[in-house]
Amino acid sequence: MRDPRVEQLAKVLVGHSIKAKPGERVLIIGNAETAPLIKETYREVLRAGAHPILQVGLPELDKIFFDEANDEQLRDIEITEWLYHKADAVIRILGGANNKELTGVDPQRLTARRRATAKLSEYLMKGGARWVLTLFPTQAQAQDAEMSLEEYEDFVFSATNVDYAEMERSMRTVAERFDRASKVRIIGKETDLTVDIAGRKGIVCAGEHNVPDGEIFYSPNHLLTEGRIYYDWPTVYNGREISGIRLVFENGRVTQASAEKGEDALLAALDTDEGARFLGELGIGMNFGITRPTKDILFDEKIGGSVHLALGRAYEEAGGGNQSAIHWDMVKNLMDGGEIRLDGELVQKDGKWLI
Repeated sequence: MRDPRVEQLAKVLVGHSIKAKPGERVLIIGNAETAPLIKETYREVLRAGAHPILQVGLPELDKIFFDEANDEQLRDIEITEWLYHKADAVIRILGGANNKELTGVDPQRLTARRRATAKLSEYLMKGGARWVLTLFPTQAQAQDAEMSLEEYEDFVFSATNVDYAEMERSMRTVAERFDRASKVRIIGKETDLTVDIAGRKGIVCAGEHNVPDGEIFYSPNHLLTEGRIYYDWPTVYNGREISGIRLVFENGRVTQASAEKGEDALLAALDTDEGARFLGELGIGMNFGITRPTKDILFDEKIGGSVHLALGRAYEEAGGGNQSAIHWDMVKNLMDGGEIRLDGELVQKDGKWLI
C-alpha cells in the first residue's frame, strides 16, 4: 500500500521545489533503497507533463568503484555532466543501505573524486538547472539516528511535509535583523568566533532546494573570520563519522584543526585545495520542529537553536566569495549556554531568539 506521506513529499518536490513544467526534462537521482519515493516522484513528474530521467544506484556500487577505479576513472564525470546539462531540473534523493560503506576507503581517493564532481555542484549553484535535495528514510539512516525505522519515518515526514509558505514568513524578521549587521559573534562551549557578513544579504530557505528546510544562510567575507569553534555534534563526511572537531581561524584561514574521531579525514578535506580552509557559509537553523541531531546534515543544519559553518565553496546566490571543491557543513549546538551577538547586541540565548 502506498504511504500517503511519501505521496505528499513527492508533491512538495515536484510542485513546490522545482515547479516542473510541461515538456521539461527532470533528472531523478536515487538509490534502490529509496524506490518508494522515486516511484511517487516519477509519477508526479509525469502528471506535471514533464519528462523524467532516472539515475538509480545499487547497494555496494560506490564501494566497488572506489576499490577498483584507476585515477582516470576517478576523474571521469563526462556522462553525468552531460545528463546535468540536458536536464531542466534535478531531484536528488538520499538514503542508502549502509552509511558507513566508505569508511575504509582512502580519504585521498574520496577527495580526488570530490574534486572531479565539484563542477556538477557549481553548475547547479550557478543556475544551470533547478534542483532539490531530499532524503527517504531507510534502515541505515534510522540506525545512525538511534531510532527504530517507524520512529525515524515519523521524524522525517514531520520535518519534510510542512507549510513552507508559513515557514518563510516566520524567518523574514530574523533575516532582516542579520542583514543590518556586520559582525556575527558566536559564543558557546570552547567557542568564540566572529564572522563578517557586512554588505551581505541572507538567503531564506523554505523548501526550494532542501527538503526538509528552515535556515537562513550567508556567504561571509571569508578573509575576516577570527576565533575558535568546537563542534560537539558529530558529522558524517564522505561516509566517515567525524566528531569533536576543533578549528582555529586566523585572518579567515583555518590554522589549527583537530578531531577526537576521524582526524585524518578532517585534515585530508582541509588539504583539498586552498579554499578548503576558509568559510563559504554561515547558516542559522530555524526549524524548531527538528529537535535533535541525527548525523544527517540535511536535517541537522536546520535545527532551531543551532548554527552551521561550511568550509569551502561559497554559494553565488548569497554573493559568492570563497572558491573550493568542497562545501562541508558543520553544526554547532547553541541550546546549552550558547549566544549569538550581532555587532555586540545579544539576539539569541540558549537557542531562543530575543528579537
